Amino acid sequence: MTKPMTEPVLERLLCEALVSYLGQAPDFEALIRPGCSYGLSNEPIADLNYLVAGKGAQADDRFGKAVSHLLERELPFLGILFPHAVAEVAGQAADLGLAHAVDFPIMVREDESLEPAGAEDVVVMRSSGVQASIESAAALSSAFQLPEESVQRVLPAALYDSPGVDLFLAMQKERCVGTVTITYHGDTAGIWSMGTTVDVQKRGIGRRLLSTVLSELRKQGIRCFFLGATPAGYSLYESLGFLTRITTQVWVSGETHQA
Repeated sequence: MTKPMTEPVLERLLCEALVSYLGQAPDFEALIRPGCSYGLSNEPIADLNYLVAGKGAQADDRFGKAVSHLLERELPFLGILFPHAVAEVAGQAADLGLAHAVDFPIMVREDESLEPAGAEDVVVMRSSGVQASIESAAALSSAFQLPEESVQRVLPAALYDSPGVDLFLAMQKERCVGTVTITYHGDTAGIWSMGTTVDVQKRGIGRRLLSTVLSELRKQGIRCFFLGATPAGYSLYESLGFLTRITTQVWVSGETHQA
């Protein structure tokens, strides 16, 4: 039975998922501690390095020490502050030079049937291998304005060999126009790197991609989904049955394309 998606459970899931999601980056490193954890690709791109702070972030100055460590290394990163941490360390984040970029809803979709919808000429495929990872990186680079070579390094073909991670591509006329990565946590799945190429956005491709993936994974026993919603994706997720469970804050050192 899926545990209730409380703030502590979602924080743990997010930290666990980051290890799966970034874990094949050549220079990956992680620190998992109560209250303050990070998962780093070590690419010089804020959107590919994450610090997660929750209840207890202030204990032993864990948040301050982690942030100072990353700042000393001049590594851009995103700090995701859960509500408990916002109350404890948001002021400290500002004092350390981080900027509040955007509020970041953590959305959850409980077990509920769903049929694929959206662009009918799009074929959604579970994919793996070098070519699939290259096509996914190109789509993500277009969707989020990220350097394609960095995305390829952080999300290589080896990532999708893991039983805990899957890649799905949206293909239109034999061209990859969308991508999403799934991490698995028992009967719960995390949704990552959901994006469509900039030239075909707002045409139902993202809806076809995500609704198809949700439908297929439900048939395989997944009963709960979670994701962090950017402003651009929020309305799509809401229309597909996701509800905001908590709202975190994203603080950034460097430049982000999440807002």
